[in-house]
Amino acid sequence: MLGAINYRKISVGDLISWKDITENDPNQYGIVLEKWISNIEGKKICMLKVATTPDNIVKNILAIIVKIESKNTT
Repeated sequence: MLGAINYRKISVGDLISWKDITENDPNQYGIVLEKWISNIEGKKICMLKVATTPDNIVKNILAIIVKIESKNTT
């Protein structure tokens, strides 16, 4: 599975960070709301639904690109 190592470490409520090349500021932060495994063209990919800070926009991101900043912030 793509992102399996991070997926196992991450829990709902964790504060995470990731780099988003589509935004002006590449350092993004958010709280994990949900996690799941997607099956795309026969490949399993670990995904996370996060609420970004400070604007609370909900995004779906790949688990492989994140870093845990703080465990269980909720």
